Amino acid sequence: MNRIKISGSHYEQLKSHLFPGDGLEAVAIAICGRSIHGNNHTLLVQDIVPVPYDVCFERRGDIVHWPTDFINPLIEKAADQSLAIIKMHCHPVHFEQFSVLDDESDHTLFTSIHAWLDDDMPHASCIMLPDGRLFGRFFFNDMSTDVAHEITVAGSDIIKWNYDIGNSFIEHGAQTRNLQAFGKGTTALLNNLKIGVVGCSGTGSPTIEMLTRLGVGTLVLVDPDHIDTVNLNRITGSTKQDAVQKMAKVQVMQRTIDSIGIGTRTIVFQSNIVNVDVVKELADCDILFGCVDSIEGRHFLNLISSYYLVPLFDLGVRFDADGKGGIDSINGTVHYVQPHGSSLLSREVYDPERLRAESILRVDPEEYERNGYLAKAGESNPAVISVNTQIAATAINELLARIHPYRNDPNSESETVRIGISNGVSYMEETTDTCGYFCKQTGKGDTVPLLGSISL
Repeated sequence: MNRIKISGSHYEQLKSHLFPGDGLEAVAIAICGRSIHGNNHTLLVQDIVPVPYDVCFERRGDIVHWPTDFINPLIEKAADQSLAIIKMHCHPVHFEQFSVLDDESDHTLFTSIHAWLDDDMPHASCIMLPDGRLFGRFFFNDMSTDVAHEITVAGSDIIKWNYDIGNSFIEHGAQTRNLQAFGKGTTALLNNLKIGVVGCSGTGSPTIEMLTRLGVGTLVLVDPDHIDTVNLNRITGSTKQDAVQKMAKVQVMQRTIDSIGIGTRTIVFQSNIVNVDVVKELADCDILFGCVDSIEGRHFLNLISSYYLVPLFDLGVRFDADGKGGIDSINGTVHYVQPHGSSLLSREVYDPERLRAESILRVDPEEYERNGYLAKAGESNPAVISVNTQIAATAINELLARIHPYRNDPNSESETVRIGISNGVSYMEETTDTCGYFCKQTGKGDTVPLLGSISL
């Protein structure tokens, strides 16, 4: 499958340049990383380079003629870093296909690009329509073409255009009430989503349950642990026998999903997230849910989100003790992280010192104990199914709001949702800053080492 992914900020930059309000065609170049996983080849937009209007030889409502030598420095960059190039232009007249002139200009351009790069890798051409919709095609080394099957915008709103004709394998009868609420378009989108959930216990279990019953097509489940007696108060479908047999949490969740019988497919890993196969499978997802307590888990999820342009929902629950054997307050938070924006690091969900401590604890427990100056890794926290489910439901509703805009305020004003369960207060926060560290990783895709991490 041929796919293109672009961050929300780059999409808005592209839309602003291609439709400045003059009704004339315009063009921009996207520099992209790559993700190759199975049969999927995804181009990941790293940067948008607008072709200035004043350098174009001609701009009309149905044609743009621009100096193609403008692209030469970008081809050199692509050659040096094994990157891909997408030519992007607009059709102000809402012509929903490539024109004869487009065919001629694309053939000339991509013949030159492939001759220069000679790497047997595809590049692409896209058209944006006045309503913002993108469609495109891939150009291969022999100048054969194929449709861009999916184009995704990972912004405050999650937009996915699917041009692949395929049948859903989700049970139709089980979706009747979902159809009544969200309609055919959103239901079909859910059926075609591949969502990764890291952490299958506290908030992860109810998250997985709800995603399954919403008709999500494929779930990737990651958790290294097995069922213990202490988990029976909150993991859907778990039994005392599972605890006795030390069944893997991912296997119990997979069994529960299969027993529901809606048709959701599962890919499971009884593993830590710091694993090449796990990272590559999560990178191939449309959306990620982080249901982990660990700082390292959150950091790697944010890395995957940035490198591979995958929106991330991070769930957290905190019980504050009163020092007398009781609970003073219960709070939950859902962070929505979109690539090329703010991050869990810039929002101070974790800090580098605690990340370092957890990394050392994982690879060298003796070294961790010897260095008492290091920040201590997190300890186990209380877990109550009603609290976990409330936070999970909040995260699921955040997802639904971003694929099916149903609330009154813009999604950009709800990057963080904080819930004070003990005092009955909840509020949303807008996050306008960008993360200097993670923005540098936008759209890098497959690298050596993976995610720039020596652990991989």
